[in-house]
Amino acid sequence: MEQGVNEKMNGLAHPTLFRPVRGRAPADPLVDPDEVDFGGLFPRLDHMIGRRIAFRTAAIHLDRPVVSITFDDFPRTADTPGARILEDHGARGTFYPASGLFGLTNSRWTVAGAETVADLHRRGHEIGLHGHAHRPANLLDPAAFAADLAANRAALRRIVPGLVRENYAYPYGQCGVRQKKRLSASVRSSRSVQPGINAGRTDLDFLKSVEISARGLTENNLDRWLDRAEAASGWLVLFTHDVSEAPSLYGTTPRVLARIVSRALERGFAVLPVAAALDRAGIA
Repeated sequence: MEQGVNEKMNGLAHPTLFRPVRGRAPADPLVDPDEVDFGGLFPRLDHMIGRRIAFRTAAIHLDRPVVSITFDDFPRTADTPGARILEDHGARGTFYPASGLFGLTNSRWTVAGAETVADLHRRGHEIGLHGHAHRPANLLDPAAFAADLAANRAALRRIVPGLVRENYAYPYGQCGVRQKKRLSASVRSSRSVQPGINAGRTDLDFLKSVEISARGLTENNLDRWLDRAEAASGWLVLFTHDVSEAPSLYGTTPRVLARIVSRALERGFAVLPVAAALDRAGIA
């Protein structure tokens, strides 16, 4: 949602909907991205500074380039047909659920529920963290952010007992300095929506990723992104939301998703969940 986020953050005229809250995370409405107010000057500066401060880095060393396909929020269609397409190619993905949204519907999609999360885990997919209430991290004060993260983790561990050192994705791609520092001590990695290839010395708490959508990665520019990852012996992380014949602005079609997976495999890439990609790179 990089483009939508940037559009929302450039010159907001209406009152802030989600101000930093002290002590606990706010309630759990299902929020359309176009309805989110990303705050005033301080949250914007917090994100800009946070993305540039690395609390921990690691060198990405791979024997061959890797693609990871990830799904945010996530809609029911991320499972069927999304996950099924990956499975048809012998691949698995990473799913980042916002647990406070389970089963809710907005104008674009219905969010998958706990049973789908459990089934995806049984089928070999990775379950990550995406916040409980799906709030931009930089709009929550440290206590509220910690409470929201704990609620997300607790909800997912009830569904999938034994989850440890999960990977995280920032809701709306928004980080903050203090929130990023907390994540550096409590999760294995945190994924942004900043486009790019993860190669060489990498900020583990702001992994780059490219959106699979009509305005992001498509069939037309797929090979250019694969070329970049191959040249760097790097890790290309992709993210999307819904997978349908008439996707939202933030999603893609089954045909495009299948083409991405098949083309990456044809070119000799490993297609791995985020945790497995970190393992492959030798990052604990």
